[in-house]
Amino acid sequence: MNSIPYVVLGVILAVSMLMTPVVQMSFAHQRALFEINGKDYLFVVGSLNEPAQVDDKTGVEFRAIWPNATDPTNSRANGTQPITGLEDMLKVEILAGDKNMTSNLEPAFGELGSYESEPFYPTVATTYDYRIYGNINGTNFDVTFSCLPSGEEGPSDNSTVQISDNVVRKALLGGFGCPEDRVGFPEPYISNYQMSQELNKTGN
Repeated sequence: MNSIPYVVLGVILAVSMLMTPVVQMSFAHQRALFEINGKDYLFVVGSLNEPAQVDDKTGVEFRAIWPNATDPTNSRANGTQPITGLEDMLKVEILAGDKNMTSNLEPAFGELGSYESEPFYPTVATTYDYRIYGNINGTNFDVTFSCLPSGEEGPSDNSTVQISDNVVRKALLGGFGCPEDRVGFPEPYISNYQMSQELNKTGN
């Protein structure tokens, strides 16, 4: 009996199982198509290491792409090209409640057109906003992306929205999830923030 087809099938199944989480993770981001000073830009925004949980190390992931003219919201379409050099033009402000922190967007190692903020550790499960702002080739850019409890299941919006002078949003698709509480077992999980609050109470 020829066992080669079974070996090939096994390899295909193994590769598909390894790749499935990668594909799912890469789609757990929000895609936004902008026209900036007459040129189309596709931005993909989300959190590193999604789905993030309280006390996990994460950060802002921002990808910039010259889109395919016939399929402009598809970040994997043929003919797309990474946009480099934005580390000198843009920053990110991370907001949660009344707290905020500002970070540079540094090029990700080995990934042209991909940028990352400084890492941070979510201390509470709440809505996080990522404000991307700066100046892109002489045009002011200031747009905020918010996480969604439903993650990538955010509704699509193909309406045209004037953001500011020479900045028009042409499409918004998908989403990225908000940091979630951890589930402890057999005892409830106590976050580092909750623990510090309790220690402060006992110290007073």
